[in-house]
Amino acid sequence: MVTPSLELQEKTLRQQQHIQALIAQNDALLERVRELENRPAVPAPVLVPAILPPAILQPIVSAQPSVDAVATTTPSPPSEPPVPPAPTPPPSVEAAILPNADGVIDLTALLTQSRDGDDINPFAVRSLPADAIREVTLHVQGVIGGATPCALINQRTVQSEQTIESLTLIGIEPSAVLVRHAGHLLRLPVGEKPVRIRLPL
Repeated sequence: MVTPSLELQEKTLRQQQHIQALIAQNDALLERVRELENRPAVPAPVLVPAILPPAILQPIVSAQPSVDAVATTTPSPPSEPPVPPAPTPPPSVEAAILPNADGVIDLTALLTQSRDGDDINPFAVRSLPADAIREVTLHVQGVIGGATPCALINQRTVQSEQTIESLTLIGIEPSAVLVRHAGHLLRLPVGEKPVRIRLPL
């Protein structure tokens, strides 16, 4: 088994050899740059006679290696492969309730059923008397992006975490706003038609 001190000595020796090799390469490159600077100026380019088509008329320049070309031929020290980032789990997406074709979101059935604690029966007709229902109308007229985005709802500017008509604005999208009421997420689109939301009293 190799002792740690021997491993450290070997590592130090390799590093010194590597540094010496880099110094030698640097000296060689500097000498090459000096040679290129002391060369006479490149003669003027010779043009092809004008008999040829214009697409072929290109200046002919004598090829000479550039300093960049010499520098790119030097081997680079081996590097460790990059460590890939740890995968991040996808964010959980909460389903939002959208208005129906008439522009209505009816939360009375959902909220009444959750209060009663009954099992969900999708085929049961649940309704409340008219005097136990409150209807809220929200007209999302536009959204404004920027550092602090806001939405124009019912002729009023509303920002995130603000409440309008007992609904809390929690998100602003390019073409809709997200509001929450009693744990339910609603997506209200921007448009000319207002959205009517039915809530139990």
